[in-house]
Amino acid sequence: MRRFVLTFVLVLCGMNFTFAQTQHAVKASQQSTSAGQKTSQPKFKAIWEPVNYKEDLSLFDVYFVSKEEGWVSGASGTILHTKDGGTTWTAELGGDPHAEGPGLKHLFFADATHGWAQAWNSLFRTTDGESWQQVTGDIRGDAFFVSDLKGFRAYGTGKISATTDGGENWKDVFVCRAKMEVNGLTQEKDCDLESFSFPTATVGYAVGEERVTVKTEDGGATWHVLVGPEEPGDQRVYAVFFLDANTGYEVRAGGKLKRTTDGGQTWQGVIAQLDTTYPKVKFADKEVGWSCLGSTWAYTVDGGKHWTTRQIHFPTGVTSFSLPTRDRGYVVGDHGMIYRYRIVPVDYTAKGMIEAPAMPPAAGAQ
Repeated sequence: MRRFVLTFVLVLCGMNFTFAQTQHAVKASQQSTSAGQKTSQPKFKAIWEPVNYKEDLSLFDVYFVSKEEGWVSGASGTILHTKDGGTTWTAELGGDPHAEGPGLKHLFFADATHGWAQAWNSLFRTTDGESWQQVTGDIRGDAFFVSDLKGFRAYGTGKISATTDGGENWKDVFVCRAKMEVNGLTQEKDCDLESFSFPTATVGYAVGEERVTVKTEDGGATWHVLVGPEEPGDQRVYAVFFLDANTGYEVRAGGKLKRTTDGGQTWQGVIAQLDTTYPKVKFADKEVGWSCLGSTWAYTVDGGKHWTTRQIHFPTGVTSFSLPTRDRGYVVGDHGMIYRYRIVPVDYTAKGMIEAPAMPPAAGAQ
């Protein structure tokens, strides 16, 4: 009997010890899970925040050469400059909504010191990023520069003109004529061009006319015409952007997006919902690209294969955007509106802030 009692006591003690160990393990596991949940909470978020210009000006274009330094152009001959991401703005030209001056609707920069701003028939140039001079002559067609001196523009009926002195002098280098079949009949016609993209120093593209892609492989010395198949609907092209010598995107009438991977020989449709007026597509790198106009913001994080669209309700419609890096962007609009996209700590707040989806970090980034 004593043996039985002793055995029972020993078994009971063993059970208590095992139960205590199990309880301790469960509690430790719960603490570990709780700690894991805490560490997995995001530390950062993406937002749009206002960095507006404090005058009632219509702003037409924006170009940033880095995360922090950029320019904005607008009505009344206005060019604004910031070196701190829009926290402060300096009017390098204009800036007064009551002053007379041309509406500067197109901006382009080759680097932080060499830039150009255009009205419909005039061109202004800077060589230090701060002071501007008007280039003489009647200059029509949005200029696209591949260096501080060399640039191209399209004007008239398919003419491409080139400059080698920063825009002071221009020379016609190509007149576009395209032979194509329309409703079973062969036609030879002029082709209007309006948008350029140079993914390398030697390979460049110009688009505008329906079904036509104009390409150079010698830095613009010579150009040749590629004609696509006849398709239903309006096939005019409003914008083009190439990621490399062969892969590029064009925006056609109605906000239709097309993609080529063979240097413009063929184009395939991409499922994307863009603004239906005159949207543009710009890429920060080979993965992240945007299209932003009005209240429609479309973006891709896989090189343009797939696109996500969101309606962003800024105080007024977006007229243009700049995407210097995948985690920094800017949009502009009427009434001096400038909004900045950036990544901030998760507890950050600002007046007028709009929360946004975060672009993924670049490969290898911490």
